[in-house]
Amino acid sequence: VAHAYAAAAEANQIFRQVTNSDHGIDGEIEFRNDRGEASGTRVYLQLKSGGSYVHRRSSDGREVFDVKKRRHLDYWQGQGVPVYLVIRDGDGESRWMNITSYLQRRSDKDSLQVEFNGEPFNAYSILRLASSLLP
Repeated sequence: VAHAYAAAAEANQIFRQVTNSDHGIDGEIEFRNDRGEASGTRVYLQLKSGGSYVHRRSSDGREVFDVKKRRHLDYWQGQGVPVYLVIRDGDGESRWMNITSYLQRRSDKDSLQVEFNGEPFNAYSILRLASSLLP
């Protein structure tokens, strides 16, 4: 959570923590427009921290995140804004990926495994996302 606050602040964006996170959303980033005002455009974040969340699948060597509850997959897909999975590993490196778009395009809809192809989660990647979402 602290890293999400820091990265969003460095990017001059707004991070809000969701205190009741048992449904699979831990926070949101609301993007500022070119005048520095809250734009209403946002993404949700599911935050995970620790080295045990991502592992290499033995069959193909890909990094995988195991979703514990099917309801999280359904919940993430049912949101009106994209949900990003943010994983901070044991070395303190944070990466994120758009879990909503991943779930919409994957072929195995029944799997509880997510192939984690996260990019660094930092001010630069937040700004890049903001520029792609804002007019």
